[in-house]
Amino acid sequence: WKIVGPAHKQRFLDFTGTGENNNVDSSGSLLMHIRENVFQSAPFNRFFKLITSLGMALGHRGRIRRFRPGLDYTVAHYGILTKKAVLDATLCFCFGNGEQCRVDEETGDLIGSDADAVWASGDCGGFECYIEADDEAEEGSAEAADEYDDEDDSELLSVSACNNTFSLVYRDPGTMRFVKYVGCRAPSS
Repeated sequence: WKIVGPAHKQRFLDFTGTGENNNVDSSGSLLMHIRENVFQSAPFNRFFKLITSLGMALGHRGRIRRFRPGLDYTVAHYGILTKKAVLDATLCFCFGNGEQCRVDEETGDLIGSDADAVWASGDCGGFECYIEADDEAEEGSAEAADEYDDEDDSELLSVSACNNTFSLVYRDPGTMRFVKYVGCRAPSS
């Protein structure tokens, strides 16, 4: 695992698959096997074409990332702004049962396992957030907002971390994606 930066834009661990301590049975090695033998396979590409009606993929980028509680994040900035439409495919593993939490009608509390409820609430961060870029700021300067504002109306979608889930998000041009800082109270990385 290697730390990815620069710190003013992002910080997380990226599995490189190299080094003396690389165990074939490690979680990173198993995820690399899934990436290379499943996600990058022709049958999986045909599956994407079937369920999305987008046609065959023209290319792909794949990373095995780990976000540690109290340490890791990515920041929305215009360097990550897409010029073309992108299909983001994310396979997520974190502590929890992977169950959809329900809301108690009377109290408004989340019902589910504690870990699933913490991830679903968004209070500990770790969710992927999709926002539309501010057109005025993009044209006037290359500076993006430095912080995520819960009241911001440019948020398009948030995808909470949930164990053993696969999410597909079609991102239009002019949309940014970032991972909210994973707070120290998160149940896992």
